[in-house]
Amino acid sequence: MSTDFTVRPFAFMRLTHEALRAGFADIRAAVHEGASVDAVRARYVDLARCIAVHAAQEDQMFFPILDARFDGAVRDADLRTAHAREDALQAAFEDALERADRDALRVAVDAWAPSFEAHLADEEAVMMPLTQTVADTPEGRAAVVRRIMEVDWEGMKRDQLGYVTASLAATKPLGPVRM
Repeated sequence: MSTDFTVRPFAFMRLTHEALRAGFADIRAAVHEGASVDAVRARYVDLARCIAVHAAQEDQMFFPILDARFDGAVRDADLRTAHAREDALQAAFEDALERADRDALRVAVDAWAPSFEAHLADEEAVMMPLTQTVADTPEGRAAVVRRIMEVDWEGMKRDQLGYVTASLAATKPLGPVRM
């Protein structure tokens, strides 16, 4: 058995993005296929919890680390403003869900899902190239990831880890750990 492999501590952050994409596709399909509001809500609750943990990880730890190490890379890419924009689109979706307004749900998900997808792509374009140099060693990069995960350790275990694993198991042909 070969022991040659590339250590990628930040893979979990990227896999979270893949799970969020799958979650948006699922909710968007449910809305457009006429699923009940309760069914949409049930799908949304887990997605929203994962988004909350992931966004907190980025806002409270990942963004500041990258800004400090790479001379304001996140600031210059305006990723924090993007989070505020996504929050507003999410609030509109939640409002439509609360009112059980199917037309408003369709409009809200059709605005939010592609915006969120673009946001994820923007983050990946800025952040992923930096992850291999955020620390000098794989151990150093793993320590940074640990700090990110510790932002909300309980939420990460409860609302992010299971969601990501289940989503990838359902949507990736080789399962959650073999992309």
